[in-house]
Amino acid sequence: MSHGKRAWAIVLVAASTLAHAQTDLLGAARAALAHDPVYASALAQNLADATKRKQGRAGFLPQVYATGNVRYGTTDQETTGAHFAGGGFGASNGIAFDTRAAGATGAGWAITIKENLYSASKNADARQMNDAADAGDASLRLARQTLLLQVAQAYFAVLAAQDDVAALQSIRDAAREAGNIAQGRFDTGDAAITDVKDAHARADLAQAQMLAAQTTLDLKRAELRDLTGGSDNGSDGALRPLADSDQVESLSAGNFADWQSRAMADNPLIELRRLGIDSARAETSRYRPGAGTTVDAFASYIGDRMNGAGYGGNSSMRSNSAVVGIMITIPLYTGGLRSAKAEESAALLNRAGLDEDAARVAVAREVRQAFLGMQSAQTQVKALTQALRSAELQLDANRTGFQAGDRPSVDVLNAEQALFGTRRDLAVARYQVVLNRLRLAAAAGQLDEDQLAQINALLH
Repeated sequence: MSHGKRAWAIVLVAASTLAHAQTDLLGAARAALAHDPVYASALAQNLADATKRKQGRAGFLPQVYATGNVRYGTTDQETTGAHFAGGGFGASNGIAFDTRAAGATGAGWAITIKENLYSASKNADARQMNDAADAGDASLRLARQTLLLQVAQAYFAVLAAQDDVAALQSIRDAAREAGNIAQGRFDTGDAAITDVKDAHARADLAQAQMLAAQTTLDLKRAELRDLTGGSDNGSDGALRPLADSDQVESLSAGNFADWQSRAMADNPLIELRRLGIDSARAETSRYRPGAGTTVDAFASYIGDRMNGAGYGGNSSMRSNSAVVGIMITIPLYTGGLRSAKAEESAALLNRAGLDEDAARVAVAREVRQAFLGMQSAQTQVKALTQALRSAELQLDANRTGFQAGDRPSVDVLNAEQALFGTRRDLAVARYQVVLNRLRLAAAAGQLDEDQLAQINALLH
């Protein structure tokens, strides 16, 4: 292979490796969903909450209990003043009976089936269990949206930090180049020493600022790694940047009223507060007048055996019983517990309503901030795009003047700094457009992988 072909092969391999190592927004989000322990905890809690529906239904299904016992002891029974009557024996009064089982062993058992026919408390339990299961789903959705938004914020924070480092590096390199040119002109007597000093000072300042910016970049990368579970050895792949295209600028914020309406209907935090109201209302139903009454159907079979030493011989006792029936329980007096509970549940229901009001206010604020933030960022993008063109023209004019000896190096450096700073600010404004669009989706309860995929398509 010739030297030229070998060089091209190395370039292609390097480019392929870089492309393979790059991480996009959607990939980072999926890695976070698989790695983040907080989200994993929310998943585990959701599995636990899902069982509450079964727990609520269980209260209305038949309950079957089996009990048994074995025992050892002595039993004495004495009855006096009894009446006895039997065919062929006549009738007698004042009869006494005395039975004894000493050193007796016994065994007993019972099987009972019980089914609730009416219970306000069990009805409340079922409603609260269903609310808890629904709350588990809403909490998981909230945790998922929170994590996706955190990943997006961390992702674009890394890009912004990279842009800051790149801008300062460009300013430093330009200052060094201007310093070399000024030094050459000074050596030939065509420039003042101030040009040289200004250029070197600007390069030193940019170098110091770049070191600080690099530290910030390292921290932002670490934050993203913490979310996604990436390695911490500095070998993580580069992030795919946001394209400099009209697609970002054309992202629509939509209609503010529509976002507010969707947020009030689908925001998971508001849903949690609504479920809290329903659960609190179910709690108050336990303590309404007459709500303490319960009606249960039951059937049971009970057996008992005992063998021991009686009077003049062995003693044994046998008993079996089978019963079915309806049992009604009415609490007549509970020491004021039910009335106190009724007052407590009424106060908690009022609090739940206030919590929902507070959630609606907070979510409405989130929608407003994200909507206005997106509009403001879009306006900034337009203004900074125009400012970038002006900065490029200004730099060209100053470079021409510097090359002709009509402009000092400081003018060129100021123009270059303005250009690189404007380019960085434009990138940050684009990131804010995207992030506020994602915040709108989160406030409306719609932030998912499909939403991230739309943004991911804007990366290159």
